[in-house]
Amino acid sequence: MNLRSTWTPDKKEVVSKNGVVASMHPLASEAGIEMLKKGGNAIDAAVATGFAISVLEPNNSCIAGVGFMQISLNSPIKNYPAGTNIVIEYGPRAPKAARPDMYKITGPGGGISTYSVEGNHNTDGYQSIAIPGTTAGLCKAHELFGELPLEQVMEPAIHHAKEGYDVYWLLSLMIATNMEQLQKFPGSKEIFLPNGLPPKYIPDPSSADHSATKLKQKDLGNLLEKISKKGADAFYKGNVAAAIEEDMKKNGGFITMEDLAEFKAEVKTPIKTTFRDFEIYGPSAPNGAWTTLQTLNILENFDLKSMGHNSSEYLHTFIEGARHAFADRYHYYGDPDFVEVPLEGLLSKEYAEEVSKSVNLNKAELENSYEGDPWNHYSDIPIHDAWKYDKKSNNSNLSNGNYNQDSDCTTHFGTGDKYGNLVSCTQTAVNSFGSKVVSKDLGILWNNAMIWFNPKPGTKNSIEPYKRPLVNMGPIIACKNGKPYASIGSPGGRKIHNANINVALNILEFGMGPQKALSTSRTDASGSTTLADYRIDDSVINALNKMGHKIQMVGDSETWYSFARPSAIVFDQEKNLLKGGSDPFLVAEAKGY
Repeated sequence: MNLRSTWTPDKKEVVSKNGVVASMHPLASEAGIEMLKKGGNAIDAAVATGFAISVLEPNNSCIAGVGFMQISLNSPIKNYPAGTNIVIEYGPRAPKAARPDMYKITGPGGGISTYSVEGNHNTDGYQSIAIPGTTAGLCKAHELFGELPLEQVMEPAIHHAKEGYDVYWLLSLMIATNMEQLQKFPGSKEIFLPNGLPPKYIPDPSSADHSATKLKQKDLGNLLEKISKKGADAFYKGNVAAAIEEDMKKNGGFITMEDLAEFKAEVKTPIKTTFRDFEIYGPSAPNGAWTTLQTLNILENFDLKSMGHNSSEYLHTFIEGARHAFADRYHYYGDPDFVEVPLEGLLSKEYAEEVSKSVNLNKAELENSYEGDPWNHYSDIPIHDAWKYDKKSNNSNLSNGNYNQDSDCTTHFGTGDKYGNLVSCTQTAVNSFGSKVVSKDLGILWNNAMIWFNPKPGTKNSIEPYKRPLVNMGPIIACKNGKPYASIGSPGGRKIHNANINVALNILEFGMGPQKALSTSRTDASGSTTLADYRIDDSVINALNKMGHKIQMVGDSETWYSFARPSAIVFDQEKNLLKGGSDPFLVAEAKGY
């Protein structure tokens, strides 16, 4: 009996000449659209969406979270000319009081954790909190590119925080799932567990007390209002920063006023590669874009189109190429401000060509190299020598512990305006509801980004004061002829990389529109077993099995998902049209006007 589901919700592609916003929550998308209607640009829309989603999706994002915003201009904005590609990096940093041995390792980890830590101090609670970046990053983006007043841009977020919003089924479920941890902290319990229970999800508001579905965050709304008037300094300096430091000291946290005052969202030139006729940009910090761009470099050496989309030959090549890039990720990557990383070599076309030659087109090789999860081993066994392609250094005397992230507690959104400017932005609280801590009277939900470090001293990703951990977020933008073409990104832990690569290939190689690119069947090769969509033909799966792949058939639905949740916007340069798509299963929505 075939129990496979081949059903996919029929989401229609959004097409507009004026602007498109695609996010994980309809109200967040509407916040961005509202700014476009008021004459704002794509960055105004992105900042509005970013603050709004940090209120609407507390399980995935928060103003004390972290993220990356990739910006590509088709027309000049303020001091930046058309053709500008820039990234606002507001990823996490370890507090200055952090140290390599700050956590006691008790055994091997699970999920995204490298090792189990005594008391789960790197996962839950105050000691798991890294220096936050979201507020600084969104305010910096507005400062550089925003055309509407910040008060106006943040109004939707303030409204949803103060007045509340209807809790949809997934948020209600996530609160219920995390009840045990949330109720440990008075501020968290007060917001998310009124009367000791999660806010109700009521499909038909007329059938019950509609107010029961509202989730209100009045203290957060008050803080957002201060930020809207004074900018990021209202969070990182002054009375709020002093209150944060006091809260941390009382509860064993490490964040200080000094940490907050010295943190800056960084404006960087993005890393770049090419794929066919496209230029691909991503954040320069240690993140998922490095792996995405490297994989595209490897796959560019194959005639993918002639193989046929989702053929066994195509999927085999995709899987092997992605695994080679992942092997490098777990061996070489770390914060280049603290350790040597042969990034130039890893992203060079010469290195990609050499790696492509090692791909056996008839046999899965990396998948069966070791018993168990290969990423446990690749950290100490380089598959390729990237150093000889790196002009900056030739020293690989580094070690890296297993760094296995697998979380779906992140959000992504993209925006495009009538001028063809595009934004791709990924933000996260890290775990669901981050550290589970809400600072009482401040309304601040905190990240738990310290989990992204390896708690074992002596590795590339070990903890050091003010160091950046390796993260999976990696929003990308593709340009064509020097002009913005596609905004692509996704939440989903380590599955982000394969999602972004899948969608990028669907759009850039196979010419799909964004919604089709998102809705078609996908594969994920980020773990030791390849996940394959139930909708892929049996003959293809049988062929992959014969090649030696370990295939697990999985499916997505509105209540369960096995793959990451990408979104995409494409700017049709010839017709001057924006086309947007969103994840086909969740409440995610692309809106235009």
